Amino acid sequence: MKKKLAFAMALVMACSMLLAGCGGSSSSSGQSGSTAGSTAVQTDADSKVLTIGAASDIITTDPHNQNQTNNQDLFSSIGSTMFHRDLDFQLVNDLCVEYSQESDTTWVFKIRDDVKFNNGDPLTAEDVKFSYDRVSQDASLVGNTYLKCIVSTEVVDDYTVRVTTDTARPDLPTLLSMSCSMILPKNYVEENGIDAYMDSPVTSGCYNLKEWIPDDHYTLVPNPDYYGEAATWDEVTYRVIPESSTRVSELLAGGVDLIYNVPVNEWERVGNNTDGFGTSLVYGETSRIMLLILRCTDGWACSDPKVREALEYAIDKDAICETLLQGAGTPTRTRVGSDVPGFNESLYGSENANLYDPEKAKELLAEAGYGEGGKTLELDMQSPNGRYLMDSEMAQMIAAYLEAVGVKVNLELIDGTVLNNTFTSKENKDLLFIGLSDGQYDGLYALGNNADPQRATGQTDYFNDELTELYNSARVEMDEAARTEMEERMQEILAEDRPFIQVCQMKAIFGVSNRVQLDPRMDSNIRPDEVTLAQ
Repeated sequence: MKKKLAFAMALVMACSMLLAGCGGSSSSSGQSGSTAGSTAVQTDADSKVLTIGAASDIITTDPHNQNQTNNQDLFSSIGSTMFHRDLDFQLVNDLCVEYSQESDTTWVFKIRDDVKFNNGDPLTAEDVKFSYDRVSQDASLVGNTYLKCIVSTEVVDDYTVRVTTDTARPDLPTLLSMSCSMILPKNYVEENGIDAYMDSPVTSGCYNLKEWIPDDHYTLVPNPDYYGEAATWDEVTYRVIPESSTRVSELLAGGVDLIYNVPVNEWERVGNNTDGFGTSLVYGETSRIMLLILRCTDGWACSDPKVREALEYAIDKDAICETLLQGAGTPTRTRVGSDVPGFNESLYGSENANLYDPEKAKELLAEAGYGEGGKTLELDMQSPNGRYLMDSEMAQMIAAYLEAVGVKVNLELIDGTVLNNTFTSKENKDLLFIGLSDGQYDGLYALGNNADPQRATGQTDYFNDELTELYNSARVEMDEAARTEMEERMQEILAEDRPFIQVCQMKAIFGVSNRVQLDPRMDSNIRPDEVTLAQ
């Protein structure tokens, strides 16, 4: 075991030197430098101002055109949806007062009559129809992928809508809890245009967006006309701090109240810090899976199933989880998190998910025409740098394992904002290392990355008829046991075909000032009113 771990760490060091020597690039535009140079101001213990150190920025203020964790933090605070997930990840009413099904494809939703947008306009059924029509009919919007199943939304009265789907959709309430189903103000958008809305969002949530300075910060202030419980904080600022070491320094200096993804090498310092209010580590379970997205487009190297198989056999997931992450990750071969309905247990854990066999990897590469006597397989790999826990270190370790079986890896480190844009715009290269989570507590949501041809097109370009047929059948299956059986089979197909190579399921490690308390969510979102002053 000691020999194996030493080899793993030697690989990391070798790859780090290789990266430095070849000028491994980061697309961060100096943000970490400006942030590191800022002066931290110690907050009063009872201050109602909350500052969060985020690894990357939001990418848009259009809720229908995104599905990133950072943006979900924003829209869950400023917007309203039919339902939302509470801290225990139970689906609860937001705008919805009651609902019923008239048939398998027809739902009737009655909404609250006391909701106002922050420009004073009431939120009515007309706004719900306008929003659902927009996101379900405009295929250019990211949210359309999830809500294209809505074929019509009918206004029944001022506070009631009838929604019809293309087929039976037992998951419709879950879809209507997503931030990409947020309700927009019909009159304002029609009179002023969506660009005006994006410049100054007119919203109905607990907070209003006070300002957004891209690549620096955004600030929220309470909405005095909010229909629910009053906001906990007088002001909330999400500061963009791409470098993990800089985030830690800001936390220790009192410049932020909490941060995401404390690196392993900083755990002791953060956990034992007594300066100021002191700081602590807060751990949480997540559904986030760190994985490689493989471009399987015809003509690309990873279109060959033998290459994809070889890459997984080349990676020692146990060493990554045990040595690098110090137990903060568990090897997996499925995109579905271990606490998510539909999870296939046979693809999870060291015994089931770590296939490490470098000799087998070399044999497969040789069969694919690479290695001794053949050409060298060269792959371009992109990875975030500071967006997730130990992400660049994991990427370097993966690259080193691939190099060890004869694959030349050109590793490019990019900041979290560039990563989000790369993923959303489907501009990924041969390999994209990323962390994906399940914000809907639904295995089909995770499996749709590859099972839904619309989502796969242009990103993996992987298509499997059996997979898609199972996916479409599972979406309309009302029997939970039958649906789970389909989801488990889908995971087996994807584990065999490998359009994604799942590496590990992550734990959340937050650094938190002792003046506040945080209960982590399974989706890794930080919602301001789920952070409270310490008692």
